[in-house]
Amino acid sequence: MLNPEKVLNRKLVRNIFHHYGYKAERRIDEIFGAEKEKSISAFFGRLPLQIALNAGMRKLGINKQLKESFFSAYHNRQTIVNVFRTIANNGLNQPFRFDGPALVVWNYTSLCNLRCRHCYQSAGNALSNELSFEERIDIINQLVDANVAFIAFSGGEPIMGERFWDVLEYTAKFLHITIATNGTLLEDKSLVDRLADNGVKNVFVSIDGATDESHDFIRGRGSFERTIRGIQNLVANPHLHVGINSVITQRNFGEAADIIKLAGDLGVNSFTHYNFIPTGRGSDDYKNDLSPEQREQLLNILYEGHVKRKQTKLNMISTAPQYCRVLYESSGGSSSGLFHYTTDGGSSIRGIVKFAGGCGAGRVYAAIQPNGKVSPCVFMPQVEIGDLRREKFGDIWRNSELCEQLSDRENYHYKCNNYRYVCGGCRARALAYGDILGGDPGCLVYKRSIKRSKEKKPEQEAVTA
Repeated sequence: MLNPEKVLNRKLVRNIFHHYGYKAERRIDEIFGAEKEKSISAFFGRLPLQIALNAGMRKLGINKQLKESFFSAYHNRQTIVNVFRTIANNGLNQPFRFDGPALVVWNYTSLCNLRCRHCYQSAGNALSNELSFEERIDIINQLVDANVAFIAFSGGEPIMGERFWDVLEYTAKFLHITIATNGTLLEDKSLVDRLADNGVKNVFVSIDGATDESHDFIRGRGSFERTIRGIQNLVANPHLHVGINSVITQRNFGEAADIIKLAGDLGVNSFTHYNFIPTGRGSDDYKNDLSPEQREQLLNILYEGHVKRKQTKLNMISTAPQYCRVLYESSGGSSSGLFHYTTDGGSSIRGIVKFAGGCGAGRVYAAIQPNGKVSPCVFMPQVEIGDLRREKFGDIWRNSELCEQLSDRENYHYKCNNYRYVCGGCRARALAYGDILGGDPGCLVYKRSIKRSKEKKPEQEAVTA
């Protein structure tokens, strides 16, 4: 059986990927577009790429109809180009670090109408040095040049940002757009329709309690009812994929199942558990973090929801990399999480997850701050790897020493022999607890490994004595 790492790391194969990687978009258009050049040279020119793509899609269990639907979207073609260029330039390594991030989360503004207790951005007032309209448009062009396919506008409250709608309209020409919002402004149905009309595909709304009492304690009086009305307006729009995001801490851990039920009752498409990161306004809230045992219990609740998703129509997502491990273990290796999203594929998952599983900070995605500073992860706003007012995005990403370190799990400051590539731990949480390359203290596997090492140490000292 062929070893994909050995094959794809050969110089000849990488040269072929380089050839197609820098012409891949045109070739993909020829293969899947309505118009195909019918000359013999064009046929044989695209044949190797067509064979490779067809084989890859079959391996992932993707049929012809779904394949053609996939390639009809510009952002998906961008992703394939990105993969080709990554292999051409870097080979196939564990874990897979994209030549340009697949996703960028852009904190468009720090302006917000709420003051949430755990806000990683400490959002409220706009920064004095936020980007101009012209700078924002230039950044979109840079992201396209770097083959970024997906963008998520966050904040603050992005809808409140200066000239947001103009930037949104321009972005929709090139990128798949997600909006992360508190949802209160979307009780105005016209804003929901405007999002859809301007090319937004996904809208994720924050709900941190199953009742107004618990939610409003975290996000402010009256916010629960306004957010629910906003979600109802979003769900009523047939052009939008709608999700509920929840940061689960000690405050609302007992309500997690009820929040998931609320999501199902509201008719949204997905529920996302967001890892609590003690940064920003949450930096003084360590005492409310979940214990490793509670996080494990929560992730198993999500897995139960994953098993029932055909009946509930609710996709279960988590930003906790440990969810990848829970999915993988509980499903016997037929499911896992790739870039936060659950993926099924039987034997093919085993081959993919070792390259794509776990934390994506600085590897799969990056974040842009309202003033143009670039971070490896949106939950590390204090970590700067570059400044878009001085450097190009592609150069920042490719030349970041920190991102290379985050992608090298062999040199983390702890060992997780069984799950380093399936999971690898959350780098933002590791940083918040003191060491960006250290263990995630909220991980049950990590806690048990620390306990075992402490138990072994006295035995070793006794033997030495």
